[in-house]
Amino acid sequence: MMVRGFQDFGMLKVAPLIPLAPLIASVLVGTTGHRFSRGASHWPVLIGVALALVGSVMVAGTVYFELPYEYADTYRLYEWIAPTLVTSFTVSFCIDPLTGVMLLTVCAISLLVVIYSRDSMRHHGHPERGYERFFAFLGLFVFAMCTLVLAGNFLLLFLGWEAVGLCSYLMIGFHYDRPAAASAARKAFLVNRVGDFGFGLGILCIYLWISPLTNAWDNPLDYAVVFARVGDLAPWQCTTIALLLFCGAIGKSAQLPLHVWLPEAVEGPAPVSALIHAATMVTAGVYMVARCGPIFAQSPVALGGVAVIGAVTAILAATIALAQYDMKRILAYSTISQLGFMFVGLGVGAADSAVFHLYTHAFFKALLFLGAGSVMHAMGGQMDVREFGGLRRVLPVTYATFLVGGMAMAGVPFLSGFFSENELIHAAFGFHAWLGPMLGGLALLTALLTAFYTFRMVFLAFHGPQRIPDGVDVREPGRWMRVPLLLLAVGAVVAGYAGVHPGLGGFAGVIAPNGSFHEYVRPVLSPNTTVGADASPAVGHGRYLLMYVSAVVALLGIAAAYVLYVRRRAWADAVPAAMPTAHQWVHDSCYVDEVNEAVVVRPLRRAGVLCYATDNFVIDGFLWLITVVPRIAAFFLRELQGGSLQGYGLTMTVGLLVILVVALLAN
Repeated sequence: MMVRGFQDFGMLKVAPLIPLAPLIASVLVGTTGHRFSRGASHWPVLIGVALALVGSVMVAGTVYFELPYEYADTYRLYEWIAPTLVTSFTVSFCIDPLTGVMLLTVCAISLLVVIYSRDSMRHHGHPERGYERFFAFLGLFVFAMCTLVLAGNFLLLFLGWEAVGLCSYLMIGFHYDRPAAASAARKAFLVNRVGDFGFGLGILCIYLWISPLTNAWDNPLDYAVVFARVGDLAPWQCTTIALLLFCGAIGKSAQLPLHVWLPEAVEGPAPVSALIHAATMVTAGVYMVARCGPIFAQSPVALGGVAVIGAVTAILAATIALAQYDMKRILAYSTISQLGFMFVGLGVGAADSAVFHLYTHAFFKALLFLGAGSVMHAMGGQMDVREFGGLRRVLPVTYATFLVGGMAMAGVPFLSGFFSENELIHAAFGFHAWLGPMLGGLALLTALLTAFYTFRMVFLAFHGPQRIPDGVDVREPGRWMRVPLLLLAVGAVVAGYAGVHPGLGGFAGVIAPNGSFHEYVRPVLSPNTTVGADASPAVGHGRYLLMYVSAVVALLGIAAAYVLYVRRRAWADAVPAAMPTAHQWVHDSCYVDEVNEAVVVRPLRRAGVLCYATDNFVIDGFLWLITVVPRIAAFFLRELQGGSLQGYGLTMTVGLLVILVVALLAN
């Protein structure tokens, strides 16, 4: 990876405009929208994000079609701090295939969410309170995410990372007058700070340990410099850096045990949930680990930890989703589970498959969240699937598109999720002599549960007798909401075919099995590991067998949901009655929040009270003791200040006599 300027790279010159366009739109709406164009505040942001998408297409097209295969370069825009000082803060962009696919995904999904939001944030045709503020936040969010993706060094990555967290806090708490929304925003912000603390320490370790290995004119935080020098570090240093960076990914991508903020984040408006859960904030951790592949590849311990935490998170979140009734909460736990799938892929060295699933997941998960928003819009804000049913007759477009998204997430053959999910399962089984089968088995079980809870939600909401809450006028959403649903449905069907072209290898050559990530990972994996193009013919036959198995697993999950929630509903109702304790345990998210409250929150509060008492009584008391002597002296001496001139004269006379006597005695 080289570091150079932008001047000779044609289409790549538009890269700085990708984050700037939504930023300018956000500032424009935020400063003038409430005065001049409140009802039209969506237009500047829509245009800004559309320009960012056009720029992303130009950059990706240049990378894929005009530049050499596996191309990766860092382009320096300007230096804010000169290298002769402590270090140089360089505003630089990293342009490679991974950047191209992430920019396309982020900007495409964001544009559809902005279009959808135009009608979603209106009631009876009138913009709701804070309409212009909402779109200003959307533009700022897209700017932060594009900055994160384009960053060419760890310092700029950290700035984009923190900006994404701030914007998510603002958007989750958009309805700040509702206690639940305000609490969810605070929770998301604080939980992410825990992971970001480790992330910041990881970047600090990179600077401290890479700096002695670099030349004076090199920036020790540039990707190109770090990835070239990380192999010179001691194994324990690589492991420390990788695990600290992964702490940030655990928080941002909602992995166990820092996943607790994401289910609460559904308190934000439906477009916010789609934007956070689909292609932007929660995928930042996956992107970061894929980007830092050369660092993680130096540590088998870190790779194993990534895979195991991802697998445990995937199965736990899928289990919890089985007992949820709020549509957005079900989808939130499905997001946590799908992100776990991606981390399994990263941990077993299949970064191409993980990014492939990130790409397909963006389409069907955005579709499902926006479809759930359409249902909520039609149901007057109601999201509990026990309160309505049979909506396929009154919301046919929403039902059709939601069904497509559900089939893609369930892994139905020939839809996008099937291809990427199968790639991850195959990579997991081929990872390690004993760990691989365990990870693969958990992945298959997660796929079965995913198909079941997805279609449990579909059948409860859209099938059965028609039930509509009283006083609700049900109607399909307007075209501003229908068009994104239809476009995302098309993406949920065809997006997977980008990764199945013969001869390219990996995710359509975006991150090839023989490419940058795998050339570092292969030496630290076990001899049994087979990744992508390195697979033998026998393993190739095994891949097709796993494809058939995963297809059968998906269809079995759908069939089980159909039997229980359409044909034999009494059986489904009997399960919670037969196992009330287990059902309540799963419904309450395995009491993870309660454990956190008991193990982390309460002890920290007690420690805070203790620190306050120490400061208030011990330290302040010590200072009081120090001042008590002059205060006592002042108490008696102040009697001398009575305002009597005669007394002052007498005091001065006595003082002079004392000084004179002392002087005479001294001589």
